[in-house]
Amino acid sequence: MVLLLVAIAENRREHLGTKESMVWRTSLGLRSLQSTEAELYLTAMQGAIDYIEVMGDDLDVKTGDRIFDSANLQQKVIILHHCLSALLKPEVEAPELTNVLEAGAYFPFAYLKMRLEEEISEEDEWSEDEEDLKYAYRRSLWNAFEEFVRPRWESAVEEYGEREEEAGFSDRSTDLDLWEEIVEDLADRIFWDRDWQVSSIAPQLLDGIEEDFSQLTGLDEDYITNRLPSVTEEEVAIALSEIRNWVINS
Repeated sequence: MVLLLVAIAENRREHLGTKESMVWRTSLGLRSLQSTEAELYLTAMQGAIDYIEVMGDDLDVKTGDRIFDSANLQQKVIILHHCLSALLKPEVEAPELTNVLEAGAYFPFAYLKMRLEEEISEEDEWSEDEEDLKYAYRRSLWNAFEEFVRPRWESAVEEYGEREEEAGFSDRSTDLDLWEEIVEDLADRIFWDRDWQVSSIAPQLLDGIEEDFSQLTGLDEDYITNRLPSVTEEEVAIALSEIRNWVINS
């Protein structure tokens, strides 16, 4: 298990270095999301918020972090609002990373994967004059795919040749594995790895990370937390309103 945890944390240790650099830093540097990337993330976040309001605490979407996934609806809303603010507002100071915060930031991607699976499995239930609904989530990803993922595919073709599943790929593709790969590729523009999932792999770490383990894996002792925010109804109402009415400045 230690070897698995070392592998999970290796990228973080290599790139983030000292404790002082453990802030909200995407794999492309300390930044806010812009343009196509911001629009996709906001759309996914707004859909995710509507989803958790409807489903309450009975969610099918999981991040792999035991603490975030066990949070109640109100706590999730506050965490998600915090993540959205940190990623879309350049003026917001980058927060210190924890398993809960990173899991919250990943939640919209997990939500997209769930919706893609539903959309593809239920495709035959829609008529041809309902295209906007039939391909809604695949098309919501298309601009981001074209801008950020397709160039990587094309570079790989030059070196390795085209993968069979990529041939003729379109916004109507029913290849769920490929769509999920695209979502993960887009998430990789934000996250170094999936460190927050360590709380499921080794839940004993929620009791604290010892110094020797921290040095071995690169996981800072402050990264793992089992604390969730205390929230009020007023705070939740404000957060919901801000997420739903968020406007991306051009």
